[in-house]
Amino acid sequence: MTKQIIKGTILSILIFFSISFLTILFQINSPQKRTEGFYELSIGFPYEYYHEFMLNCPIPNSGWNGECLIIDCLLTWGITMLLLIIVERKNKNKA
Repeated sequence: MTKQIIKGTILSILIFFSISFLTILFQINSPQKRTEGFYELSIGFPYEYYHEFMLNCPIPNSGWNGECLIIDCLLTWGITMLLLIIVERKNKNKA
């Protein structure tokens, strides 16, 4: 059981980082985000936990939402653990 929790936690960390990276990647050079003199970056799915925007160069305005960060981490961990348990039970029943 401990091995399964460690495996699920490591997998959920990798998934969380991947989702966060993809939210940044989809915003880079996006036609929807292009506006003259205004820059905006949001990180987090399904809840936005970091927001940055620039009105006057070169100082960006930014802010973290710790509550949304924790919720995103817990959601990712819970869904990953649930899927891992389902997959391992199916593999156990086949053997």
